[in-house]
Amino acid sequence: MSDSADMKEAADKLNRALANLEAALDPMVADLARLRKVESESENFVEDRAKLAQQLDNAKAREASYNDREAEFQRLADETTGELDKVIAKVQSVLERD
Repeated sequence: MSDSADMKEAADKLNRALANLEAALDPMVADLARLRKVESESENFVEDRAKLAQQLDNAKAREASYNDREAEFQRLADETTGELDKVIAKVQSVLERD
């Protein structure tokens, strides 16, 4: 064989080897792309979870504040009711004397 034919044969073998390598790498590249997408989605889930946890903590704090306010309003309402009962009793006693 001549050098030219040997070089052509070597080039053809190299081209086939490169094609085989590319065919073997294509699924790996696709898998890597899928893994990167999953990683990105996972990071988004972690961020979303952290935001939701913060929102839940804030909601619980507001609930505790509302419960404290409700207890204070109830105490004031009970106090007011007691005072009104005293006033009503005094008015009734005054009316009964007359």
